[in-house]
Amino acid sequence: MDSTMEVRSPFFERRRLRRIRMIVELTLNLVGSDMTVSHREARCLVRCARKAILELHPEFEQRYERIVRPYFERVLASRWPHEQALDDDCCDVVN
Repeated sequence: MDSTMEVRSPFFERRRLRRIRMIVELTLNLVGSDMTVSHREARCLVRCARKAILELHPEFEQRYERIVRPYFERVLASRWPHEQALDDDCCDVVN
């Protein structure tokens, strides 16, 4: 049974990483191109994306902070240059 898990493990890891990449790309595209999204909604989308990514891959937190978060910050800053940067303490709920 352990040998089966080892054989399947790379497949599941690739699938998990593809899902993370898809979450990041969809969030970046939505925040960057949908002009109906407000800054508050965009920040909520980014927080939800982070939560989903860390649920898929809990060990990904440092990589998220180092690699993914700067992408989100750049998109938010380019769309809303005079607004507050990302903050994880904000608990806005957007429906």
